[in-house]
Formats: sequence, structure tokens, C-alpha cells
Amino acid sequence: MPSTHYETPDFFFTKCVEAYGPFDLDAAANQENKKCENYLSESDNALDWNKSWNDYLIPSLIKSYQKKIWLNPPWGPADPIFPWVRKAVKEIQATNSISVICLLLPWGRWAKWHEFIIPQAEMVRVVGRIPFLLDGESIKSPPACNVVAILREPIDGMKWPTGFAGATIDGRK
Repeated sequence: MPSTHYETPDFFFTKCVEAYGPFDLDAAANQENKKCENYLSESDNALDWNKSWNDYLIPSLIKSYQKKIWLNPPWGPADPIFPWVRKAVKEIQATNSISVICLLLPWGRWAKWHEFIIPQAEMVRVVGRIPFLLDGESIKSPPACNVVAILREPIDGMKWPTGFAGATIDGRK
């Protein structure tokens, strides 16, 4: 399979909403696996550096003045993670009123994108393996461990926690 679009199970997404949401936009989804009413599909090209995710936020669907984005990017041999991580960091650093970007990422063998995101995000270790869905069906053995990376809008005089600060979230059902 050239591209793998692992769907986040609802119970895990709900935990992330309770901790970091509610979310106004799912930045990598399709009609079948979207977690937010407002979402970017493959045809929207969420990785386009000339388009801001902020431009896709429909005002009537925004739940608060602080815009929050959910991102469980497709990943696998044909879908490298680093472009998604770079785009998320670019979005949070832009002055476009996005306050939080919550990324659900695979965590396993060390990769260059780890070095890029750890100093910029709070890294939350996922305890256990998330039982992802693939084409609506639960997969038997999740392909990797995961982390949740929380990017927060820069605020003058404020330093958000970065790196692994001890936070965990249970990925088991």
C-alpha cells in the first residue's frame, strides 16, 4: 500500500479533545475518517506552503476564539512525516491566530523530524498501542508506538513546555 491513512479511534480523539481541544479543523482527513466537521482532504493539499490552514477554517464552525487544529497525518513508506511536521510548525509560528496544533505521530526508530519538533513542542508519550482503524476496520497490530506533539502559539513573555516533560495519555481502549 503506497499511502496509509490510519484513522484515530474515537475514544483516543476524545481524550485529546478533553486535554487540548476542542478542535476546529482536521488538517489531514477524508469524508470517512474526519474527526472535525471542518477538514482538509488530499485535494486541498494541506502541505502547500502558499496556503495557510487558517484560510480553511469556516467561521461558523469555530468553537472558540482560539483556533485549534487536529493532525493525524498519513504516514508510511510513501508518506514521510517530516513535511507535515514542518508545515505544522510553520502554521503555529505564523500570525494567523491558530493557538494549538495537536499532532498524533508515529514514534519508533529515530528520524530527522524528531530533532526538529522536540525543541518546539510538548511531547506527550502514548502509553500502550493505539488500536487504529484502516478503512473503517480495526487493525490487529498497530505498526508503531505513538506520541502526541502539542504546538502552541508563541506568546511574548511566555515559554511553553517543550520536549518530553513527563505527560502521558493512555492509548489503550
